[in-house]
Amino acid sequence: MNKLHTHYDNLKVARDAPPEVIKAAYKTLCHKFHPDRHAGSEWATQTFQLINSAYEVLSDPVRRSHHDAWITRQEAAHQQTQSTPTAHVPATAEQAWWLRYHKLLKSIGHASRSTKKRNSRLTVTVALWVSISLLGVVLAILHHV
Repeated sequence: MNKLHTHYDNLKVARDAPPEVIKAAYKTLCHKFHPDRHAGSEWATQTFQLINSAYEVLSDPVRRSHHDAWITRQEAAHQQTQSTPTAHVPATAEQAWWLRYHKLLKSIGHASRSTKKRNSRLTVTVALWVSISLLGVVLAILHHV
């Protein structure tokens, strides 16, 4: 889920903005996107309608409180889905080795922005780790045979 888009975003104001700021932002955006200034522009008409709709909600204290409650519920639901762990548990030793290998490759990609000296150390470390892990996988397979 991307960032939640609200009426506050439509009017380009903060959530705790006072009514005067909301009204000023509304007037500025109406002037900028008024359909008369952009003759025949469907995009300007839709933007103007969106701005009007946002102002209708945010200028009414009751509707604004309902909108704020909706935002809070949406953010709580998003937090809940983000905090649920989705760990991948490999079924076999080969899958576990492959998963660790890919994680290391990712870490090398992120580390490549650093100095060359650190990159060369990482490359050697990964090569040794892969060799040792591969040897461990081979020994595990031979043990099961």
